[in-house]
Formats: sequence, structure tokens, C-alpha cells
Amino acid sequence: MILKGLKRNALKKGIESYVSKRNPQARQVAKIENLAVLIDASQSVNILSVVKLANELGVKSDCLKVMGYKEDQKEISDDKDAAYYNDKSFGMRGLIKSNSLNKFINQEFDVLINFYSVSKLELDYVAVASKAKFKVGFAEIDHRINDLVIGSSGQDINLFISELKKYLKILQII
Repeated sequence: MILKGLKRNALKKGIESYVSKRNPQARQVAKIENLAVLIDASQSVNILSVVKLANELGVKSDCLKVMGYKEDQKEISDDKDAAYYNDKSFGMRGLIKSNSLNKFINQEFDVLINFYSVSKLELDYVAVASKAKFKVGFAEIDHRINDLVIGSSGQDINLFISELKKYLKILQII
């Protein structure tokens, strides 16, 4: 129990550190070539809706990377559609132990969509640590993490997609 508390405190400090260093004006996206989606896999998220979102944005399915967080899983296995991580993917000091998660964070995506509406430390840490050029998320999540915040609920996926497309067109990204 104490170890879990130490890990959570390390993640909180890591989030604050990344947020304080973040400069959202530094990088601009001209066009979406590759897309990353971070999901809360403990909620019911349809991977097909994520693929639909990528198609709506003009991103090929081979340029789409989905990473999911599974809260109560003992073992995590990746499948063809997505990679997953859990609490055990983080070490005592908040360092990442999972190779697939490390690869996801360090890859420079054009856009990262934080497709979760309930804030969890493990999701927020990956979202803020990601080297994505432009980050999009729901309004319920810490506003300092995302460059664009969309005020739709996590349940109405079609509204989220239409709002995202509208704002990305305004910003001349798609």
C-alpha cells in the first residue's frame, strides 16, 4: 500500500513537471500524417469508432496508434488493434518499465487524441509526457494537458468527431 502511494506521488510530480515545461506554441502541425489515440480501456470504447475517427481525419489505418490503459489487469497483452498498459508499467519513481508504452510516449505523432473523460493519473501522465505535436481531449480532463479541449461527453462519439473535425479545419490542420 505504501509503495502504491509512493508511485502515485511520483506520477503526480511527473505530471506537474511536464506541465510546467510544456510550450504548446512551439510546435505547429501542417497536416495530420500520423495519429495517436489514448483510451481508457476499462471503459467501453469501441476500437472501430477510433478507426472511424482516423478515417474521418484522413489518416490511414497503418498510421494510427492506439494505446489503452487497463486498470485492474494482472497481465497485459497487446492485440492487433491496440497496445495496453497498466499500473505495473510504471516503476517506483514513476519511471516507465513497459517498452511499448515508452515507444508510444517517445514517438512524435502529429496529433494525440486523449479519448478518455475520467481523469486517472496513469492516463494523464502518458498524455502529458507524449511528444505529440498537438493534443486534443475532453473538457473534463486537466486543461493544461491538451492544446484543444472539446466540451462533448465521452458517450457521444459522433458529436466529438464532428466537433474535432470542425476545429481542426478552423486551425487548418485538415
